Amino acid sequence: MKPVPVAINLSARQLRQQGFSSALGQALREFEVDPGHVAIEITESSLMENPELAITMLGELNALGIHLAADDFGTGYSSLSYLKRLPLDALKIDRSFVRDITIDPDDAAITRTVITLAHSLELKVIAEGVETEEQLAFLGNNHCDEAQGYLFSRPLSAEACTALLASGSALHRARAPESSDHLPAVLVVDDDQDHLLLTRLLLQQDGHRVIDTTSTRDAFDQLATHRVGIVISDQNMPEMSGVEFLRRVKLMYPDVMRIMLSGAGDFGTATAAINEGEVHKFFVKGRDDEQLRREVGRRFRPGRAQQQEHTETSGAN
Repeated sequence: MKPVPVAINLSARQLRQQGFSSALGQALREFEVDPGHVAIEITESSLMENPELAITMLGELNALGIHLAADDFGTGYSSLSYLKRLPLDALKIDRSFVRDITIDPDDAAITRTVITLAHSLELKVIAEGVETEEQLAFLGNNHCDEAQGYLFSRPLSAEACTALLASGSALHRARAPESSDHLPAVLVVDDDQDHLLLTRLLLQQDGHRVIDTTSTRDAFDQLATHRVGIVISDQNMPEMSGVEFLRRVKLMYPDVMRIMLSGAGDFGTATAAINEGEVHKFFVKGRDDEQLRREVGRRFRPGRAQQQEHTETSGAN
């Protein structure tokens, strides 16, 4: 079989063990293992127990030609002054940030920051604990280099892993990213099935690509996997209010236009959300349909910048 890279977890005790790098180098020579096929992973907390010792030990391992990665990054207390001195090849984003990466603005921001930091230091970024297509799409859209998790495979015995590698089949085929030639979609979020259908039909009259859903959680998944230019949300959603949903959209996808489409009784809430920048426009259901249609058409009119920010107060005024 063609050799494949193997990652090995190194404990804090082994990191302190005198002669460890020499013993490892001897094992590589004895069993004729290419050091380039070995990656050593050390948790961030282990590295920070004794940073100076870690720098020395990792330097010895690096001299063997082994790849080095900081595991569970973001859960410890790394000092950036030490991080730049460690001879690492990769940072691994901890699964605790990946779990809610498509719905939690804080997790999304931390992940983007780690990716930017790693790439600035010329390090590869690996995300742990990836379990869904939407998580993988979000990571890919934000230039994460690699991912691992149950989406690709559950843990396997050595025999089952060997059989899988021998089969030559891919673990997973990621969805192809949407072409930039496609006009961004309009995402409509409303738990009222009838009104959801009416809004979709209204916008499709003008040829807009419409994605609709009755769930805010599913809406975040759609945002992670599709190019969306406008989000239209009802205020009275069961999982979270429309304002809270659009606030999260603003934090995670600041270039997406955000419209609230709800009842007349929500006007005060919508006005406050507009003033705070959470919502660009507010339209009343069943009353302002044509105004909504014109606004979407104006946003996606040929020759108009599709991601321009709006600062107007209300389409209903």
